[in-house]
Amino acid sequence: MLFLHLGYGIQAQSDSKLKGKTLAESYCASCHANPSPTLLPKHIWQQKVLPQMAAFMGFKVAQDSLKVWENKSEEEIARVKKLGIYPSTPQISKEDFQAIISYFLEEAPVVLPPQIPKEAPSILDTFTPKKLFIEGIQSPQTSLVAINEERSELIIADANTNQVFVNVQQDQLFTLPATASPAVHFIKRAPNTYNFISVGSIAPSDLAQGAIYEMNLNQDSWEVQVEDLARPVFGAWADLQNDGKEDFVLCNYGNHGGNLAVFSDGNFKAEPLLLGGSGARKVELVDLNKDGKLDIVALFCQGNERLSVFYNQGNGSFEFEQILLQFSAVSGTSYFELQDMNADGLLDIITSNGDNWDYSSVPKPYHGFRIYSNNGNGDFEESWFYPQYGAAKVMSLDFDGDGDLDLASIAFYDDIENPAQQFLLFENVGNLKFLPKFIPEAAEGKWLTMDVGDLDGDGDSDIVLGSYAHNTLEYTKLLIRGVSEIPSVLILENQILPN
Repeated sequence: MLFLHLGYGIQAQSDSKLKGKTLAESYCASCHANPSPTLLPKHIWQQKVLPQMAAFMGFKVAQDSLKVWENKSEEEIARVKKLGIYPSTPQISKEDFQAIISYFLEEAPVVLPPQIPKEAPSILDTFTPKKLFIEGIQSPQTSLVAINEERSELIIADANTNQVFVNVQQDQLFTLPATASPAVHFIKRAPNTYNFISVGSIAPSDLAQGAIYEMNLNQDSWEVQVEDLARPVFGAWADLQNDGKEDFVLCNYGNHGGNLAVFSDGNFKAEPLLLGGSGARKVELVDLNKDGKLDIVALFCQGNERLSVFYNQGNGSFEFEQILLQFSAVSGTSYFELQDMNADGLLDIITSNGDNWDYSSVPKPYHGFRIYSNNGNGDFEESWFYPQYGAAKVMSLDFDGDGDLDLASIAFYDDIENPAQQFLLFENVGNLKFLPKFIPEAAEGKWLTMDVGDLDGDGDSDIVLGSYAHNTLEYTKLLIRGVSEIPSVLILENQILPN
């Protein structure tokens, strides 16, 4: 094991444990929320997470053992070194780091507990499932599904080919020009004018290979607006300066680097204002403090996981980041929305956390979907939790037209107990109580992407899921499970309202 190679023992003494706890609170909390040792089992701390920490703290033997520079181009190595991710000298003494190790290994459980009991879902019978297969794509890597209500079209992107498709109501599939890398977000800018964001690399990378494209149907044009972006994943248009011109806020997820980039007046040729840091996943532009200016509420999902607000000061400036919610670095936070879930006139926070594509890939009891209620003074308190391994995304919708918000959700990773429950719809029955429902056809894919909206123009909310088999093993697991043909997309057509 790595720590034996480092020459560290693992016998903990009570004084070393106390010292280690104090040191962890100092060193760990300097980068992210201080993690409790109980969040991961002992062997994961020892074999996976603490070795990574040793590399980040400048221990060359750990950097060499983990091969942190292997399979990286000279360009990416230069970027990582410029960011100072792996110091050339230790930032802490060997003895102090050993005390941290002893503390975590003594306090960590051998195994994590199971998830708390949850209400078993019932069958969802108000949606008609419709599988969409794309010719030539056997193992789908659907990186984007988006409902374009303006034209009653479904936008689909596939990471195998970097191709973008448009599916219309007559089941015709049109092909758009390919992007240089997988498209992951579709944004309506104006009537018949749309932006696509291509990520560069879906897998973790510090190369800046992402881009923003614009498609203008009125001019029949398709062109790059800006490129060399650090894994961009989400963007939004809004008039942040109250000057009648829309600004653009972009989430550059990055890996070790990344940020929020604010392009004033949508000018992609000018240098943007940079906020936050790596892991920028999604933004909502809302007037959170009700001062007449739109603020930036942003989710960061890399290392220092948090949901923050940048209050708009006008004239293109923003207050320093204020953290609304901070999560553990192993929480796997993946998505959020701001919605008034309890009809009190205040915006609440809906989140999913279940990203397990990291150093600690074990089923975690704290993965799932949550609502944090707004208490009116800037604080948010957890008021609903549904445990779900691998929770990837949760979106609000009023699927039954009763005036309250229901929730549609997907879970992605292989530790799902029942594959048919990768997709769950939670029917809102009032007082923050939700009835979970599933659809058997959800067992026939591996859903990484989702969108909700009125796809068929009949006045109700439909749901679209995109299947993503990351590698041959994941594709093979589906075949072993008896799935003979994997759809790229599963369309759930809402039948609850009359046509």
